[in-house]
Amino acid sequence: MKQPLITIITVVLNDERNIEKTLLSVLEQNYKNIQYIIIDGGSKDGTKDLINKYINRIADFKSEKDNGIYDAFNKGLE
Repeated sequence: MKQPLITIITVVLNDERNIEKTLLSVLEQNYKNIQYIIIDGGSKDGTKDLINKYINRIADFKSEKDNGIYDAFNKGLE
């Protein structure tokens, strides 16, 4: 029996200190039918580099300036 698809959206801005822990928390789940979307608000630190380290396991990654957390979540939902 196929497991239902679960979509997880992470929004981030300039959080190189914690983003890798967040990524691994999602990517190391036992549940395998996960669509992982990351929306970055145009980080200027090492956040994008850390995300790109796992890019082959991420369904969609966008990095662009947004109008705040709700705008970023809406981009993820699109």
